[in-house]
Amino acid sequence: EKLMDELRQIKSAVLPDEMLLVVDAMTGQEAATLTARFNQDVGITGAILTKMDGDTRGGAALSVRGVSGKPIKFVGVGEGMDDLEPFFPDRMASRILGLGDIQTLIEKAQTAMDFDKAAQIGKKMQKGDFDFDDFILQSQSVRKMGGMGGMLKMIPGMAGKNTDEML
Repeated sequence: EKLMDELRQIKSAVLPDEMLLVVDAMTGQEAATLTARFNQDVGITGAILTKMDGDTRGGAALSVRGVSGKPIKFVGVGEGMDDLEPFFPDRMASRILGLGDIQTLIEKAQTAMDFDKAAQIGKKMQKGDFDFDDFILQSQSVRKMGGMGGMLKMIPGMAGKNTDEML
């Protein structure tokens, strides 16, 4: 109760444009209780779901939206600041159903890859001049996209099929 009082005082003093509740996606249905309490006591405008790179994510997303009626604005899919992404409900539904998420995969590829360098490396492969430095560049691009496991999760039919041992 003391925390809620402090939050209300801060809200009235600062008058923020947004009041976003950060919820751990691994809490599942417990997120409903947490969201309802914060929305009732403080009033939220939306939510951020963290740990969305795991498999336990559907229950928390449904709970947050269903209880508060407020949108999920961002999701955390890793530990870095660049791992905070806008939330797209249709993409999440597709992932949960094992249908992948090609749109996010394309967006990650566009930001992680230098297409001019990729074209040069492609020409080097055709000539048989691909070397270890080129391999390192390609590996770094894959890592920026969430690693091989992260990429496989976004390919239709591959979610849940890959394990660390396979990679």
